[in-house]
Amino acid sequence: MLREHTPRMALTDLHLVSHTHWDREWYHGVERFRQRLVALIDELLDDPPHSGESFLLDGQAILVEDYLAIRPERAAELASVLRDGRLEAGPWYVLADEMIPSGEALVRNLLLGRDTLRRLRAEPPPVLYCPDAFGHPAVLPDIAAGFGIGVVILWRGFGGARWPQSDVVRWRGTGGNTVLLYHLPPDGYEFGSSLPDDPAAAAERWARIAQALRARAHTGAAILLNGADHHARQRNYSEAVRALASVAAPVVVHTSSLRAAAQAIVTAAHDSSLSVIDGELRDSYGYAWTLQGTTGTRAAQKRRNARAERRLVRDVEPWLVLAQDGPSASSRALLRHTWRTLLQAHPHDTLCGTSIDGVAAAFEARLAAVEQESGSLREDALLELVEHDRDAARMSKAAWDPVVLLRNRAPRARGGVVELTLRATLAAVAVGPGSAQRQGARRRPPPWGISGVPLQILSKRERIELTESPRAYPDADVVLEARAVGWIDPIGGYVVETRSQRGRAKRGIPHPVVAQERALDNGRVRVEVSETGDVTLHDHALGRRVDRLLAFERRRDVGDLYTPAIREALSPPEARHVRVVHRGALRGEIAIEYRVARTNGGAGGRIHVALQLDADTRFLRVLVRGENAERDQRLRVRVTTGLANARTLADAAFLPVERRPIGITPADAEMEHDVPTAPLHRWVARFTTDAGATLVSDGLGEYEACDDGSIAVTLVRSVGELSRADLPERPGHAGWPAPTPDAQCTGPYQTRFAIAMHGPDSPAVRDEIERFADDVLVPLIGETLRSNVGEPRYAGGLDLHGAGLVFSAAMPAQREGWCVLRCVNHSAEMVSGAWHIRRPVEEAWRARLDETPVHALPIADGTIAFEATAGEIVTIVLR
Repeated sequence: MLREHTPRMALTDLHLVSHTHWDREWYHGVERFRQRLVALIDELLDDPPHSGESFLLDGQAILVEDYLAIRPERAAELASVLRDGRLEAGPWYVLADEMIPSGEALVRNLLLGRDTLRRLRAEPPPVLYCPDAFGHPAVLPDIAAGFGIGVVILWRGFGGARWPQSDVVRWRGTGGNTVLLYHLPPDGYEFGSSLPDDPAAAAERWARIAQALRARAHTGAAILLNGADHHARQRNYSEAVRALASVAAPVVVHTSSLRAAAQAIVTAAHDSSLSVIDGELRDSYGYAWTLQGTTGTRAAQKRRNARAERRLVRDVEPWLVLAQDGPSASSRALLRHTWRTLLQAHPHDTLCGTSIDGVAAAFEARLAAVEQESGSLREDALLELVEHDRDAARMSKAAWDPVVLLRNRAPRARGGVVELTLRATLAAVAVGPGSAQRQGARRRPPPWGISGVPLQILSKRERIELTESPRAYPDADVVLEARAVGWIDPIGGYVVETRSQRGRAKRGIPHPVVAQERALDNGRVRVEVSETGDVTLHDHALGRRVDRLLAFERRRDVGDLYTPAIREALSPPEARHVRVVHRGALRGEIAIEYRVARTNGGAGGRIHVALQLDADTRFLRVLVRGENAERDQRLRVRVTTGLANARTLADAAFLPVERRPIGITPADAEMEHDVPTAPLHRWVARFTTDAGATLVSDGLGEYEACDDGSIAVTLVRSVGELSRADLPERPGHAGWPAPTPDAQCTGPYQTRFAIAMHGPDSPAVRDEIERFADDVLVPLIGETLRSNVGEPRYAGGLDLHGAGLVFSAAMPAQREGWCVLRCVNHSAEMVSGAWHIRRPVEEAWRARLDETPVHALPIADGTIAFEATAGEIVTIVLR
C-alpha cells in the first residue's frame, strides 16, 4: 500500500445485480451442474430481465457454451439478450484460479472468453470480475489494462487490518498500469442473496447490509450482488427489490447490470482521493477466508498442468508461427481447441484440487487430451519446417536416410549439451491376414552417431514405431531407442536443424564431467555424496559450499483439500544406497535410494533421487521419483541455500514478485491461520546482500521460504476429505463435505528441479536466472527422423534482443494471417529491444494484450525494434 485515506462519502447509490456464482464442477461433476444451468438459462430466456437490468452469468463465457451444447436451438434468443445486456457473461472464458496459471494462460483465458461471446455478436462487460479466486497476481491490473478494462471486482485476498479500510482503491500493477478495484463485503458475492419481500424482514436485512457497506463506503456508490453458488434467479425478485428500496431511503436502491454498476463506481470515484495499493493480493485474513493452502493439493496434477502450458507456449506455438506460409487455418483451429481443453481444467475448484475425485479424474482426462493434441501439432509443425513430405517418405522406404532433428526452444542462440532420443530400425513389422509369415528379419543396429556431435548413450530400449502418412496405412518397425546426450555448437533462437545420424565427432568437450567415488565435477561445479546420503554442492567460481543440500521432510497432515493442518514430524526417509550411474563426459549422475518407514498403516516405500551434472554447466539437476503409500501426510524436499535471513524473489505471472511473511494478528487467526507456503511458478530465488541461490521447478506448485534460507518444495500432500469443519487452522466448512480418497495421492510421483548458486540480486543476475530456467525447462533437444528422404535443413529462426527482456509468447494471432510476439521487461529501466525473425514481415504494430493495434513499428531486414518501459508487457502483432 502506498497511501491511505479514511472513507468519507456517505452511501447514496446502491446497484443491485442479480447473478449466479457457477463453479462448473466442484461437489458434483460438470454434467450434473450443467443440467441445472440449462434450467436456469431456459427460465431467463422465457422471462428475460427488464431493460436496464441484467442477470450475470458469473463473468465466464463457458456457461454460454455449456448451455448451447444442450440447447443449440435457442442460440438466437440467447445471443439477443446477451447483445441487449440483459444477460451478461465474460470477460473470462472460465473463472480460473489466478495464482497457479501462467500469465499467458490468463491472457488466453480472456481472449477465448471474448471470442466465445463475439461468435454470438455480443461483448462482455468491461469489468474483470473475480468473485471467488483464492488470491490475485500482482500483474492483474496490467492484464486488465491490456484488454481495455479499467475496473476489477474481487473478494478474497484483499481486506482486513493490513489494507486500506475502503471498498474502492486504485491497484497499480507491476507494469505500472492502474485499475479501479471494487472490493466485495466480507460475505462476498452472496451478501445480497435471498432478499426478503416482507417489510419487517427487509428492514432487518437492510440494517445488516447498510452496516457492512457504510463501514467501508468511499465513493457513495456500491454494488450488492443478489445470488449465490448455482442459484437460479430469485423468484420474488421484483417484490424483494421494492421492499429493500422502501426501507433503505434515502439510499437509492435500484436494479442494475454489472456494466452500469461498474460505470457508476468509476464516475463516483473520479473526483475522489483513493488509496493506492500494489503487489499480490493474498491476504484477506480476518476479513474473509483466503484459502492459500491449495497450492500443494493434488500436486501431481498441478505439475502436469504446468508442463502442458509450457509445451504449448514454448514448443508448439512458435513452430506454427515460423512455418513458411504461417499457421494454416486448420492448425489455428486445432490449437484453439487445445487451449480450450486446457483452460477447462483451470477453474479454481478444478486446478486448485478442491473438488471431488470425479472432477480430478475429468481433469486428468483433459490433460491427457492436451498432451496428445499438442504433441501432434508440434510434430506436424516441425516436419513442415524441414519440408518433410510424409507421403513421399512413406512410399520410398528404401531411400530413408535417418537424420536427427535438433531444436532450440529459446529465442536466443544456444549450444552445449543437447538431450537426444535416437532410434534405429531393427525389423519391419507386418500387420493383417497372413502377417505371421511376413515379419521382417531382424538386423543389427548401426553404431550410434550424429555428424559433428559427440555422444554419450544413457539407456536403450526396444519399441514399436509407426511411420504414418495421410494416404496409406502406417509402416511399423521394431526400433532400438537410445536416450542420449550430445554436444553442439550454438544454433539460433527457435531454429530446427537436421543432421545425419551417421559419423562421429572427435572434437573436445569444454568442462567435461569427471566422476569419482560418489562425486561429480565439471570444473565449474562439484557435487559429493557421503555414504549416508548427505549431498554437498561446491561452486568453484564463487568459492561457495553448501552442506546437506537435500533433506526430505514428512509431517502428519490432518487437513482437507482447502487447508493444510500440519502436525507432528514423521520419521524422515533414510538413505540406504549411493552409486554413480553415469560417469560423463557429457553427463554424470549419482543415484541415492531412500527407504520410507511405515506409518499410518501404510506400506512405507522408497524414494529414488538422481543428481545430474552436465558438462560446462553451473547448475545441478535433481530428479525425484517415488511411490507414496502413506495417508494423511505432507512430504517435502528441503533444499539448503546456506543463505540465512535471505530475501525471497519468486517467479509469478509475467513478472517476479518479492514475497515476505504476512504476519497476521491473533484475532485474525481465529478465523483462519496464515499459510507460510506460496505458489511456485518456474523458479524461486533467495538473496542476501552478497550472495544468491535459485531453485527452478518443472511444475510442482508450492514452496516455502524457510527462515534458515532453505526452500521447501511440496512433493505430495495426502488428505482424504474435501472439507472438514474441525480444523483450528480454519474452523468451519470451506466446501460441502465429501470423502476424497484419491486425494491421498497414493501411487507414483515424480518431479525435476535444479539448483544454482550465483551472486546477489542485480539486473545481470536476474538475466542469468532466466537463462538458467530456460536451460532447465526447455533444454536443447533432438530426436531421430527415420523416414527422412531430404537434404539437410536449417529452418525457423526467432531471436529476442535486449537486456532484461524475457520471452513470453510467439503465437498465431486471433486475426488470420497475423502472429503475435510478446516479451516482458523484467528490468527496472527503459530497455531498447528487438525481435529478429527469419520470415518476411510486411507490417508490425505495437498492440495491447488483446491484440488491438496501437501504432506501427519499423521493420528492417526482419528486425522489429521497440522500446519497453520498466515492467512492461510488450505485445507486437505482425503480418
